[in-house]
Amino acid sequence: MKINEVVLKILIRICRFNFGNFEKKEFKKFLNMGGIFALIIGIYWTLRPLKDAIFIQLVDKTHIPYAKTVSVLALLPLVMFYTKLLQRTSREKMFVILPYFYGITILFFSLAMLVAQGTTEEIMARSTLAFVGTKILGYTWYLFVESFGSLVVALFWAFATDTTEPISAKRGFPLVVAIGQMGGIVCPYGIGGLPHRLGLENDAVSTAILGALTLWIVPLVRS
Repeated sequence: MKINEVVLKILIRICRFNFGNFEKKEFKKFLNMGGIFALIIGIYWTLRPLKDAIFIQLVDKTHIPYAKTVSVLALLPLVMFYTKLLQRTSREKMFVILPYFYGITILFFSLAMLVAQGTTEEIMARSTLAFVGTKILGYTWYLFVESFGSLVVALFWAFATDTTEPISAKRGFPLVVAIGQMGGIVCPYGIGGLPHRLGLENDAVSTAILGALTLWIVPLVRS
């Protein structure tokens, strides 16, 4: 018997007391789902504190109320567009398209933050266009993070319910949520505080890692 099969049987027996009896194939499916959910939750809860921190660096803390208002107003048409797109595309395809979009965009933001680093006086000294561009980048970043929490988490559960029978979901979804909470602990600690531990001036490295992790969701969905 392979070692991984032995470990799998032990995990099934441990989880039986809290979640119910699982078949081997069913348990593997929920472990995979849990890994995907842990990634999503970990990325989101790392992005949330970075959302305000990076916005303050690029814009100013006094603009946060304006950013909140803009994000609320912008999310409504964005969600409407997403709903229309979901009607024309299967959830499985959307679960590939959305992580690709968010992953590549997060990587773009990490590069843009390297270019836009510096104090307000330093940026203004470059040019007025650079100053305005930095403010637009900050507002776009704020809206982007808000949309991640609204769309990607909802898409995961829509995909999960589409691919799971109700009886199986009753056992498996609590396990998925339990695994997901681990991502919410590990990622913010391991990635969010990385720049400070490395003595870096901005959060571009953390953002780049989050972009790579977001892209990693796609092979996990396809596996």
